Amino acid sequence: MAKSAKAKTRRKKPIKRKPKPSAAMPRKVGYGAEPGFPISLAMRAGDFVFTSAQGDHGFNPPDVVYDKNGLVVSDGNTLPPRSMADETRATLRNLEASLKEAGCTLDDVVDASVWLRDPRDFAEMNRAYAEFFTNNQPTRSIFRIDFMFDCRVEIKVTAYKPITSVGVQPRRHCAQVDRGESSRCLSFRLSTST
Repeated sequence: MAKSAKAKTRRKKPIKRKPKPSAAMPRKVGYGAEPGFPISLAMRAGDFVFTSAQGDHGFNPPDVVYDKNGLVVSDGNTLPPRSMADETRATLRNLEASLKEAGCTLDDVVDASVWLRDPRDFAEMNRAYAEFFTNNQPTRSIFRIDFMFDCRVEIKVTAYKPITSVGVQPRRHCAQVDRGESSRCLSFRLSTST
């Protein structure tokens, strides 16, 4: 018996290859820095941008005073007392500045983590938080915590913005926010004498 003129050929599955990152597309990029601390205020990793946990507080490590249980009595904070709503708004403005350096806005935020010193502050924090997320409500987790410094709220966010739509380069300096009396670094806002 003669074999069929048409030989059966087996089709091979195509091999899927991931594109190699190029010099124009870094895998991770840090934005903003905190003098005296080895952190970035925001870090891009591919299409995602992660911020450090930020608050609106003053913190000078040499000035911190602890009680016998290790809790902060005073952190050298020079900011005036303010409402939870004002502290939350200032924290979110700090995050806006960090995200801006990475080419993002709060509209790009997909997840947020909020730390509160006192759960009774939730309602006031939540009202102020809602002012910043009117169109895009990201997922959110809220935790109660004792801070190393005198603040009532800290927030950390994750944003999604495809790297191909962002034309920004890393900037290794302190992001500044003008608070009227002087510009201070975001996050811990170290006071330095010059």
